[in-house]
Amino acid sequence: MRHLAVLLVLCAACLPAAHGQNVSANPVTGMGYLYPSIAVAPGQLITVFLAGNTQGDIGATVQGLPAPLLEVRPGSGCASASICSGLTAITIQIPYELNPGCGFINPVCNVVLLTQLIVTVNGVAGAPIDLMPLPDQVHILTACDTVLPSGSGTAPVGGLPCAPLVTHADGSLVTAGSPAQGGEEVVAYAVGLGLTTPAVKTGQAASAATPTSETFYLDFNFRPNALAAQPILPAVGSCCAPTPTLPVPLYSGLAPGYAGLYQVNFVVPPPPAGVAACAGTTQSNLTVSLGGQSSFDGAGICVAPSQ
Repeated sequence: MRHLAVLLVLCAACLPAAHGQNVSANPVTGMGYLYPSIAVAPGQLITVFLAGNTQGDIGATVQGLPAPLLEVRPGSGCASASICSGLTAITIQIPYELNPGCGFINPVCNVVLLTQLIVTVNGVAGAPIDLMPLPDQVHILTACDTVLPSGSGTAPVGGLPCAPLVTHADGSLVTAGSPAQGGEEVVAYAVGLGLTTPAVKTGQAASAATPTSETFYLDFNFRPNALAAQPILPAVGSCCAPTPTLPVPLYSGLAPGYAGLYQVNFVVPPPPAGVAACAGTTQSNLTVSLGGQSSFDGAGICVAPSQ
């Protein structure tokens, strides 16, 4: 995830202690997709790491709202023994009812929000953890992410990027051995795209395709191993030139049958002349970036060169 600015002020000392419950030493050691993150959007899926082999009745609330537990992995938060050995990983969904403030679309907004996560174990609450609520917190999922049952939680050795979850129409991954074709519709899977229309209930799987309330924009960069970039409108060349537009996904919204999982369908542009195939140190030859009001993220994929 990339953050454009920080406009929300959080206050850790302004809330009472956990609704009258006894406050224990904080069991939370980190959270996020790798390690750690605190910015969240309504409906966001995020992993919270608890110290030790935590057992018993585990619960979580955000701003006093229940945050459903979608998965608990006791005793082993991720694949890296050096970082995550002895941790318990719980995947929660941030409530859709969370008030994200006004985000970054209004530069004069300075709303003060009191937003905290409280994790309880067997009825005993840990110390509150500050969260930064945003309208969107775009994160394109990768094979490393802890919100996936198979996610390792750590990046590959040698500085290689985590493989993004971008698929062909048949569900198979876009890879160097199976690159996307120019003009092909592919699907990227993501979390943190915020509210939908119509609204869905927190913790429940979407029964049908449900579009995001917010419009997201795309950026395509045909350079080897390029980083994600915020989609920005190009400058207008003259007073009478038409208003520039940015490409938008064919569909951005919840994936039916899953809670909090979004899919972004888009058409791969034809690669320009001279774009080389993925090979060797070239892990990707097209970076697709998805941007919203307050965040952006990208996925490096492989596209077959033009013939």
